[in-house]
Amino acid sequence: MEIIEFQGSRIVDTPKQQGVYAWYYRPSVLDNREVETLGKLITTPSSVKTEIAMRYDLMWETNSNVDVLHGGKRKRQPANKVVSEIIVDEGDLIKPFFKSLMIPYFAKPLYIGQTDNLYRRVYKEHYIPLTELWEPGDRINKYLEEHPNADVQDVLNQFDINHSFAINARVIAPKDLVVCICPIDFPGNLRDLEQILQILADPICGRK
Repeated sequence: MEIIEFQGSRIVDTPKQQGVYAWYYRPSVLDNREVETLGKLITTPSSVKTEIAMRYDLMWETNSNVDVLHGGKRKRQPANKVVSEIIVDEGDLIKPFFKSLMIPYFAKPLYIGQTDNLYRRVYKEHYIPLTELWEPGDRINKYLEEHPNADVQDVLNQFDINHSFAINARVIAPKDLVVCICPIDFPGNLRDLEQILQILADPICGRK
C-alpha cells in the first residue's frame, strides 16, 4: 500500500479504486487571508451541545457557543490569535515548513473517509461541490460574502440543508485542499479501518 497526494486541480486524477482518504489544508501562500482561514479551522467547533440526564427521565440540554483558548489561567487568549502572532513573528521558518512539510505528517486531517470508488467520492462528491460553493452566482457564496463571520450551523439553518464536507470546508479555497489517498486492492472491511482512523485522528470537519 502507498499514500498518494493530489492538490487543487490535480484532484481530478484520483483513481477509480477502493480505499481510504484524508483531506488536509495546505495553502500555496500563507498571508493574512490564509492565516485567518487557519484560525477558523483551529476554532472549530464553534458550539457544543451538552446533555445532562436527571431523575425521572428528565434531561437538561443546551447548545452553547464556545471559545477555543490557549495558555494557563493568567495567559489565556484565543488559540487562533496565538497561532497568528507566532506565524507573523516566525514567518521565515513557519511559512516554508507549512507549505512543504507540515501536511500530512504534522497536521490533523480535515476529514477521513473510505469508499469503493475514490474518484467518485473524493472528486465528484467532495471536491466538485466545494468548488461550486465558490462560484460568484452561488447562493451560499453570496451569503458568506455578506456574512463573513457566519459559521457552518448558520449556513445550514439559513438554507435548510444537511451537513456536508463541502459546507464544512467552504472556508478553504479549493486550490489549497490536499487529499491523501491509500488505494486498497485486497478484501477487508474498510468501514472498520475508517472508524479506527477517525477515532485516532479526530478530523476537524468530521461529524460522527
